[in-house]
Amino acid sequence: SSGINAEYGVPTDPGILSHIGEIYDTDNDRSQAFQYFYESHKYFPSNISTISWLGAYYIDGQFHEKAIQYFERASLIEPQEVKWQLMIASCYRRSGNYQQSLATYKKIHMRFPDNVECLKFLVRICTDLGLKDLQEYANKLKKAEKAKELRDQRRENSGRRSGRNRGSGGSERSSSGTRKESATSRQNSGKRDQEVALRDSSSGRKKPVDASYSDPIGDLPPRPRTAARTRMV
Repeated sequence: SSGINAEYGVPTDPGILSHIGEIYDTDNDRSQAFQYFYESHKYFPSNISTISWLGAYYIDGQFHEKAIQYFERASLIEPQEVKWQLMIASCYRRSGNYQQSLATYKKIHMRFPDNVECLKFLVRICTDLGLKDLQEYANKLKKAEKAKELRDQRRENSGRRSGRNRGSGGSERSSSGTRKESATSRQNSGKRDQEVALRDSSSGRKKPVDASYSDPIGDLPPRPRTAARTRMV
């Protein structure tokens, strides 16, 4: 169980193999790194970091169909991690399979209805191709962005309150009147935050939809709209 093939002196421990692969990768020797990561994957096929490296390797080589196989395995191992499924959809798009890419993003949206990046892509592709679902996804994107904004605001306010509580923990000698005043100030601050949130959501203040989707693989060269529409029909 030394992790070395006794006959050939070759490592068989997946951890050792991936570590050697990392060394070659650091030295920019991608072909040698691939050999060791590939061997590591054979001995330990459920290692996420190895799967991720191999998928990225095939993307760099423009072998998107091969990359999809690794990201599909990753999505089976971590079914609640949306990034693997986003990578799969992006690979389909880059390989020219636009119908499968769109279908994959729709499937992601069904499982992760609040995922903003997925909705941004759906808005973008519906806009580019003139699809009738554009308004539906645009409305969903607005709601998802608003919900995310409110969640971020609540976390920020909670962090502020926690910081104040820690700061006042060592000031036991302060008068009860000062503590009451501080508590009242925090309550008023919380009320103001709620009032701002309510005004933003109910006063009719509109923000433009941010559909600037960030492809997890990188930018895709632009396609003629007519060719895209023909392919998707």
